[in-house]
Amino acid sequence: MRINDRVTAIAARIAEHRGVGSRHILDSKALIERAKTLKGDHRVARIEEIRMMAFAALHGVQGPFDAWHYYAELKKLRRNPPSILFNEALVATCVFGQLRPSGTVRALGTLRAQREEQGQLQEFLAFEALLGDRIPTNHGYSGQTFDTMDHSRIWGAVGGHIEALGRMGYRCFLNSGTLLGVVRDGKLIDHDDDVDLALILQADNEADAAEEWRQLWARLGELGLDGAGGLKSPGIYKLKGQDGCEIDLFPAWVKEGRMYIYPHTYGELSADEVLPLASCKVSGRPMPAEPEKMLAVNYGPEWRQPDPYFKFPWSRAKVRFHNFLEAVA
Repeated sequence: MRINDRVTAIAARIAEHRGVGSRHILDSKALIERAKTLKGDHRVARIEEIRMMAFAALHGVQGPFDAWHYYAELKKLRRNPPSILFNEALVATCVFGQLRPSGTVRALGTLRAQREEQGQLQEFLAFEALLGDRIPTNHGYSGQTFDTMDHSRIWGAVGGHIEALGRMGYRCFLNSGTLLGVVRDGKLIDHDDDVDLALILQADNEADAAEEWRQLWARLGELGLDGAGGLKSPGIYKLKGQDGCEIDLFPAWVKEGRMYIYPHTYGELSADEVLPLASCKVSGRPMPAEPEKMLAVNYGPEWRQPDPYFKFPWSRAKVRFHNFLEAVA
């Protein structure tokens, strides 16, 4: 049965779901613990039940649906690798409750790959349509992405930050998703919602780079450049945003002629492939001398193919930049 047919059938089953949902809320701890013991067909049936209730909730069918409870229960029902059924239940639950945006994007990417592998891309597209404009970005469920923002105002704010950092003696360039957008799409990526910049530190080794980066935050605050989010992580500074758009600043440095750019480049590029910086034809802001090479390192050889559910391998970055991040923290 296709997703649209299943959604049509929800109304006929909602009375049953209402009763089940009410009982679950009253005894949620017991049901979460029970989920750990379910096996085989009983586990699959419970996942399907949660999925149907989540679909009903997304379509406004009346009835109780405590997203946090069902999310906790699904975590106990998960088996590796997670099935298509499980991923649909997880995504629908998280989207309805606006939970775990980054994890939801990851699950959507996995779900799409699963459907494609089985030749069922249309089933994924139908599921995606069911979610509508509720699909989050990695940063949240705000619903505000670059396809609805005034790019000229954003580029103006970015230019102001770059000029201020330049007066401090630092060179900055468009980085990560922002660089990908201007090179591949000729604009900021429609489904993205933040700007990424890299700042080239004056240090020429990892230890000195960490110390310089750590001290830089205080200087940014003195100039009024620090954003409301503050220090997002040891390797990311939040600069003052514009119209709901966050602006993230990442550290970079040159060591023995090789480039180190958190979180994606750890010596794979030579300094000559990044410097001297070029001018972006879209925004007029600085960009790497050979941006295509940096994008291949960051996103892989298929970087020209749009992927709204791309997830950067942060765990790998944390291992490679471990000494730097530890020294900053």
